[in-house]
Amino acid sequence: MIRPATREEFPQLVDIWLRASRQAHPFIPEACWKARADDMALRRLPACEVQVLEAGRRVIGFSAMRGDHLEALFVDPEVQSFGHGSGLMAHAMEGHHCITLWVYCRNVRAVSFYRRLGFSIVDEREDPETGEQESLMAWSR
Repeated sequence: MIRPATREEFPQLVDIWLRASRQAHPFIPEACWKARADDMALRRLPACEVQVLEAGRRVIGFSAMRGDHLEALFVDPEVQSFGHGSGLMAHAMEGHHCITLWVYCRNVRAVSFYRRLGFSIVDEREDPETGEQESLMAWSR
């Protein structure tokens, strides 16, 4: 079931984000992720429309949209590769005519995932916090 998140769930969402980020981005030091955790909980998530994916009364993933921009899409690493991310994206895509997102270029799995959903790379930049290259990806109906 996909439903709106409550603020009380934000610590749990940050935990999913942190564990999934460590796994998906081994090229970024763990200290960087830990340093960003408060920002995620206190600034980024509250500024977004956050949807959670529940399975058996357990939150296993979430998406965070800010307007037409996907700020975050994360699934608990314990339950990845079962289509949960695709389900969250399908839900987000239903409510938008276009979506943009930034993804680290070295996160080949995520880039491939978004390409399968119809996203294309439209720009690139260097993330000022990590020095890593990022791609701006876009999708539209």
